[in-house]
Formats: sequence, C-alpha cells, structure tokens
Amino acid sequence: MNLVKVLPALMFIYAIPSVAAEVTTAPSNPTTSSITEKNLYGTWLCQHEVEEPNTKMSIKVNYKINYLANGQSNGSGYLFFKINGMPELKYSVTDNSTWVLKGNELNIKSKDVNFKNVSHPELEALLNLKKILPATVNESGTIMALTQTTLKVKSTSYGEMYTCGKVVTRS
Repeated sequence: MNLVKVLPALMFIYAIPSVAAEVTTAPSNPTTSSITEKNLYGTWLCQHEVEEPNTKMSIKVNYKINYLANGQSNGSGYLFFKINGMPELKYSVTDNSTWVLKGNELNIKSKDVNFKNVSHPELEALLNLKKILPATVNESGTIMALTQTTLKVKSTSYGEMYTCGKVVTRS
C-alpha cells in the first residue's frame, strides 16, 4: 500500500467519517424517508484505522465533523501515521467543506484542509508529508443508513463502508 494511494481514501473519512464511539445498530436498508438533510445535521464522532500488511504502516483517524443546515460543514481531529522504525506521527486536521445530499448520494467538497504535525514537528522537514497531503478534497458516497444515531456511507471511489455515531449534546 502506497501512502499516496491510501490518503484519498482517508480524506473521504474526513468528509464521511468512520467507526464511532457508542454507535448503535442501524438497519442495512434505510427507508428513503430517513435519508434527509435534517437527519444529517449535527456533529458526528468517528474513528478509522487501516494498515498495510507488508510494511506494517498504519494510519488512524479520530475525527469530528459538523454538518450545518446551510450546506457547510467543518471538522477537526487527528491523523496518526505509524511507520516501522519511526515514532508515531500525529497530525491535527481541520477542514471546511460544502456538502449536498441528492437522494441517498452525499457529495462533499472540502475547500480548506489543514494538517499540522503536532507530535514531531522536527521530522516534518525530513518526511515532508504535508506536501503529499491534499489541500482540497472532492468525494461522494452512497448513504446506506441514516438514523438519529448512525450514519453509514459507502465511498463511490473506494467502495469502503464508513460508519459514524452522532454526538449527543446534554443540556
């Protein structure tokens, strides 16, 4: 697995995040009526991890994304790279995006993605990962399930299924 090939899939995670804490089971065939913009609004908490078996390089994402009623979204979280023989690298990630829901198709355009090496900034000049990481992302996916607590999306480009749990705010 090449880092450059993995990153687009991970960027999709920022737009449509992954396995979340406290996720409840959602139906595998949502009714069309449950896939609405109103059900998408709010903050989703997500985690995802991939590992390349030959090199043992792993990339882990912990991310929150907030879908707003005006078609905007913003997110923040962390991207972790673990490469054999090196310390784990932790990047803070933020992005601002626009999103459109057409039927069960969710389209995301990230217009401002920012990465910052927060664990080992002294290694940034050597690795130069920020040059590889994209500044913008355009992606789409098919919503497979959308409930008050769970969002499951299948990436159109990569075919992977991503699951998010809704963040519950307590008054």
